[in-house]
Amino acid sequence: MKKFFAIMLAWMLALSCLSVVAENDATIELTFQRIGSDAAEHEYWNWVIEAFEAENPGIKILYDDAAIGADMDTKLNTLFAAGDGPDLIGHGILSVASRVEQGHYQCIDSYFDAWEGKDNLMPSVLANGTYKGHVYGIGYSTTPYVFAYRIDLLEEAGLSVPTTWEELAETARALTQKNEKGEITFSGFCFPSAGGNLVELDVFVFGNGGTYMDSDSNPTLTGDEKVEAIEFLQDLLPDVNIAYSNNENPFVKGQAAMTLINNVALTSMMAEGSEYAGKVGIALPPNNGTAATFSGCNMLFIGRDCENPDAAWSFISFVMSEESTLKRAEMCNIPVTLSSLKDAFVEMDPWNSVRVACVENGIGMPRAVWSTNFQTVRNELVQNVLFGDMDAATALEEAQKTLEFEMDY
Repeated sequence: MKKFFAIMLAWMLALSCLSVVAENDATIELTFQRIGSDAAEHEYWNWVIEAFEAENPGIKILYDDAAIGADMDTKLNTLFAAGDGPDLIGHGILSVASRVEQGHYQCIDSYFDAWEGKDNLMPSVLANGTYKGHVYGIGYSTTPYVFAYRIDLLEEAGLSVPTTWEELAETARALTQKNEKGEITFSGFCFPSAGGNLVELDVFVFGNGGTYMDSDSNPTLTGDEKVEAIEFLQDLLPDVNIAYSNNENPFVKGQAAMTLINNVALTSMMAEGSEYAGKVGIALPPNNGTAATFSGCNMLFIGRDCENPDAAWSFISFVMSEESTLKRAEMCNIPVTLSSLKDAFVEMDPWNSVRVACVENGIGMPRAVWSTNFQTVRNELVQNVLFGDMDAATALEEAQKTLEFEMDY
């Protein structure tokens, strides 16, 4: 009988040990929801997740992505409403203020402060994930707007790449072509009249030292900087522009000499084998005293419902390592966000020096709860004042009133 009890005791102790081992070896599963459904980024995230899991066998990333726009936000809203929000979220600037205020994003100040790579992240990129003095998101992907121009046409006309508004106007008028009726058949500088987010205006506002938000996160659509930017465009565009929707830029079709455009939209045009290969150059946009451009940014956030934030941060820091960042630049053709990789990025393509400059001098959408309303109001402003008959000061005052009214509701 004593032998039986001894065997039973040993068996129970063995089971207890196995239970502890199983608990200690339990795999942590992190759900990851990312904005965007493009093939290149999808391939990159499969690569980085596989590499991360190989180094961290106790953590598994359950990855999903969603199309930009309503698909992503609808999916997130549904998950958060059910109390099952993603552990990791890849989202853009417009999401920051609204989701922080809803409690969907965790503050990551403590992780960021202890991160050895914190001083390597470009300040302009860090700013996009910072809200009311606290860090919530780490930028992994930027979409700067660049100034694109036809090298061959400028050389044929004996003109230099414009760096100021005055030079832009002179060069654009010189390169514009018109028919016998005075209609523009080839644009010297093209600017959109429609589109989902008319950030082209922002480039001129930023280049004149203007901003859309004060230090207290209030909207500032009025002011001399905006009036001057709009009046410059009002004077120039009728003489040089072929209006378009900003997802159908005539520059890409060979119908314009200069434009402002999302860096990614030029990929096929500048690629080897394209009819425009070697004929297209890029630069920081011409300005009126302030070197600046618009730059979008996607960031990694830790979700409200994440029960393993340490594991989530380990994934973020892995994604933001030099190796992963450089791999992302190679696979997705997007600028690096780490200062230490600028030289390596330029070695891939000499034009990457311009892309880096546009990221470093890039300003994103306002990080405010009213940013979505601002986008709509600004788009209407462009249509009313640049392609309508309203004067700049009046249009800006009306836009400010409209935005303030919508904020109150």
